[in-house]
Parts: sequence; structure tokens; C-alpha cells
Amino acid sequence: MIRRTLAIALFALVALACVAAPALAYGPYLSYTTDPGARLIDGASEGAVMWSAPGAGAASDLKASRFSLDGVAHGPYTAASDISGLGGWYATGEGLLVTVVWKADSSIYVKQVELTGGATVFGPVTLSTDGTVSPAGIAADGRGGAFIWCTGPAAPGSGTSLLSHVSSSGAISGGAGQPVQKGTIAALDVDPTGYAFALLGPPGRTGLAVQRYAADLTCWASPISVYSPFEQPSAATPEPIGITASSAATVAWREGSKVKLQRYSSSGFLWMFQTVVAMTGAVRLTDDDLGGVYLVGPYGHGLTSRHILASGLEAGAPGSRSPDLGLSAPRVDAVTVDHAGDLFVACSDAGAATSRVALMTALGGWSVVGPATLVPGQYSGAGPDGSGGAFVLGAGGSAGAGGVLWRIANATQAVTFRPRSQLVQYGKSVTVAGYSTLAGGLPTTSSPVLIGKVKGGVFTQATKAAAGATGYYQATLKPTANASWTARVGAVQGELTEIKVMPRVSLALSHLKSGTRLTETFSGSVTPNHRGQRILIQKAVGAGWRTVASGRLSSRSSYKVTWALPYKTANYKLRAVVPAHSDHAEGASPTASLRVVIRKG
Repeated sequence: MIRRTLAIALFALVALACVAAPALAYGPYLSYTTDPGARLIDGASEGAVMWSAPGAGAASDLKASRFSLDGVAHGPYTAASDISGLGGWYATGEGLLVTVVWKADSSIYVKQVELTGGATVFGPVTLSTDGTVSPAGIAADGRGGAFIWCTGPAAPGSGTSLLSHVSSSGAISGGAGQPVQKGTIAALDVDPTGYAFALLGPPGRTGLAVQRYAADLTCWASPISVYSPFEQPSAATPEPIGITASSAATVAWREGSKVKLQRYSSSGFLWMFQTVVAMTGAVRLTDDDLGGVYLVGPYGHGLTSRHILASGLEAGAPGSRSPDLGLSAPRVDAVTVDHAGDLFVACSDAGAATSRVALMTALGGWSVVGPATLVPGQYSGAGPDGSGGAFVLGAGGSAGAGGVLWRIANATQAVTFRPRSQLVQYGKSVTVAGYSTLAGGLPTTSSPVLIGKVKGGVFTQATKAAAGATGYYQATLKPTANASWTARVGAVQGELTEIKVMPRVSLALSHLKSGTRLTETFSGSVTPNHRGQRILIQKAVGAGWRTVASGRLSSRSSYKVTWALPYKTANYKLRAVVPAHSDHAEGASPTASLRVVIRKG
């Protein structure tokens, strides 16, 4: 008896060639604050920095400045003044709004200011007067308000975290802070719909879990464990890495030498089993702005990045490794991503006062992009500049001038070109994106972005796109054969990037039995027409494939190949393959499952 089923394979069109990042000239500009503890405000639409400064008498002020793309400093503005006994403080941005929470003596206050002129939007609002409570973090909710979490004494059935929400008008939900049940907040991020996802850990629980909060602090009935019921628990103690909620909630944690990830929908449904990768050292998590995430950590004298797609599959080969950055003990200080999926990593040397900023493109290529002078011993923050570059903030530097902010941007006119994938199946589309900028990284929107193929040095336009206010563009291509593609703005051309096309291969099975002889017939077709090309029938062997039969495609690009099956009971996973050739990549059919049962007597 022969049973056969056709299983539709999930085509992982994620093969990314590890091409070098473009050797472009990046021009940093410098801005200083007097406080080496200055912080880059996450979420601000421009480079926004906040720091503490002496106020009247023994009091302190919190100052803020923003730096536009042309390098002009706006401010400083006084976000909060005459603070007595300034304790911990945190700030978050949303556009040109900044919300800051701070502790003064035994009370905690919240205030919001705008950075166009420094005007107060609301506050200061009293969050708590309990001297045992201290602010621990703040995250903008995307609607003008923010979630704030504090640390206080542990309560029965809870950890040490207290959660509050402040609205765009300054109204507080949670009063002095609602105790977080069954865990302590290790990390928190807000999704595009305004829900906060918190990664919970000890104290308050022994493992890790995810909880979701609305603005009124209603939450799931109970936190959801990060552990899959299909996974064996590890003997290693789980250590939280982080959580990002830009597209569903992705949580990362470490168990010994392994880093694990899991995703949760807004309703709490666990829709991705654990993805497990091997990484050493302190690892940072960030979204890729494409629905997936990057994990970045030290490797040798440089860095490694693992790009995990929304599907849970890893793009390209396991790990994209940077060149040797000359760091004896590399440490990832801060990471950020632009809309085209390019990753900026600010890193330093834990064993020496040296640092680097590296760029990894969405295609896996690396380059060192600066700065070359006034390098700090360590970076304290990084954020996108909105036009394909990045702001990075370092403490001190060889000039000893306190906090130093750099903007890393193209020094000359440029256009970048980033396909979402370099491998696409025939008949399918691929999205391409990038940034069009003038000298100094200022966005250009006056000229269209032309996208096309280059062969023999000749550019042939296929489509065009308009760059938005930030210089960002996006278009869709439907390649029919392997080719080198690029983008042009006027006389400026971006990187040449090869996009390969896999033929579409169909597969059907039928079988014959004559005495003790079993013969399986494989038939199907290949699109586009590949008349005369060889077609291979392969069976899965371990982690690879072995060819068991072959034939040629007809003038109509169809095939019929037979295989004399071994006369034994067995299970087979089979596919049809057109090998790679000059104009197309390897094409494989969906896999077929075949069960052969030999009955005696």
C-alpha cells in the first residue's frame, strides 16, 4: 500500500547575500552638553537630548535641546526647574513632545514639554509622595501620553514594580502606581495601538512572562509564560534581554549559551514557537522595522547580528559578523534601525577607552561609519534621524566636554537601495526601499527615484517611486530572471544588488505496482519555460537532499520522471528541483510525503 500527500512548503525567501556595506563617506557633526550623564530621548523625531544642570541654590534643573537635520541646535529649554534633591529621572519622546518623570526628595512628578519653543503641555503632575518609590522607566504610548513604571517595596502576590499611565492632558491612571501582579517589569514597550507589553521576571515570579496593559491599566487575566508547552525547560536560569512591540510583541531572553525568542499577538495568542540561537555576551534586541527583530552581540573583536524574521526564520546564514573592529572586549552600547531595515550599532571596548559605530545593511553587509574623532569611552544612546542616518550619544570624549551627540549621515548626495529579499519566486513581487538624501544627509523629495536593472553598465528603468518628506521611498518589483538592480536619483546611483529568481515548480505523484516492483511517477511543470533543462527528483536524507531520479523538461517545460522504489516499508519526503543556472536560481517544488507499506502474505 502506498499513501501519498502533498505538503505545501513554506518558501523561506530570506536568502540574503552577505554583501559588504557601501563604502560611503559619513559625516558626523558634534553637539555638546555639560553633563556626561546626558540622555538621548527615545522616540523624538529629531535628535533630542536631556541632562541635569545646576539650578537656583542647591536645586537642579532638567534641560533639553533638540538638533535638527541641518545641525542647528534648538534650546536649551528648561523641562523642569528648581528640583530639590533630584533623584532618578527618565524621559521619552513622541515627535517634538517630551514627557519626563523625576524624583524630588520623596515625591515623583511628571511633566510634558514641547521642543519647538519649550512650552509646558501639562504638569508637573504629582505621581507619588511615597519616599520608598523611585522611577524606573517611561515609554510614550503614541497618543501623547506615556506609561511609567516605578520600583517600590514588594507587595503580596506582586513584584517590586508599580505601573501608571499619564494621558496627553496629564490625567493619571493607577494613582501612585498600580502594583504589577506576579512579577517585576524587566522591560516594556508600546505597540502601534497604544498597548504596553511588559516582560516580567523576578522578584514576584521564578520565570519570565509577558503581560499587556491598556491605558486604563486593564490587563490580561494573568501573565503568559514565555515557555512553549512543547519545549523541555532548561536547567539554566532565564535572564531577560528585552521586548519590542512594534509588530506584535517579541520577547528575548537568555538561557545559558542560548538566546530564545517568542512572539505574542495583541490578544495574548502565542503564535510563534521559540526561536533559539547561540550567542555569547550581553545581547541587545531591536525591531527591524520590517516585522522582525535583530539580536546584536559581541563576537571576537567585533560584532554579530542575528536577523529573525516575523515568521521566526533567520534571514541568511546564521549570524552576520562584522569585520574586526579592533575591540579587545566588544560591548554593544546601543542599537537603532531605520525604515529600510538598516541597523546602526554603537559599541565600545570594555577593556579600553575606545568605541565604534557600525552599520549593517538590511542585506547583512557591514561597514564602520564613524565617528573618527572625539570618540567617547562608551555610548549611552542611539536613535534614527528619520532620513536613513542615526543620532548617537556618547559620554565625554577626548575633548572632555561632557555628553557629545553625533549625527551619522551621508556627507554627499546619495540614494540607498534595499530589497526586502534577494531571492524571490517567479511570479511573486519583492519590495525595495531606501533613502534619497542630499549632502549632509538632508532628505531630497524634488526628484523621483528611478529603479531598474543594470547590465553591461547600462541602466534600464523598470519603475519609479517618489521620496517622502524624510527622503524615504518604497516600490514593488516583479523580477523575471536574475539581474543586478539599483536606484537612481539624477546622476546619483545606489548600490548594485543582485536579486535572484527561483522558477516555480509543480509536482504530482502517481504509482504503479507490478508484482514486487513499485514505481513512482513524478510529473509537473516549470515556469517560466526551461525546455531542455534537467529536472531532479530528490528525497530528504537527514538535513539534506539526495537525487534519486532525473529527466529533462519538454518543449512545454513539463516533465515526467519515474523512480523504482525500494521494496520495503518506508516514509519519504520528496521534491522536484531545477538546478540553478545563469538566468535563474534553484527552483524547488512543494514537498510531497510518500508512505510505502509492504504487507506480507
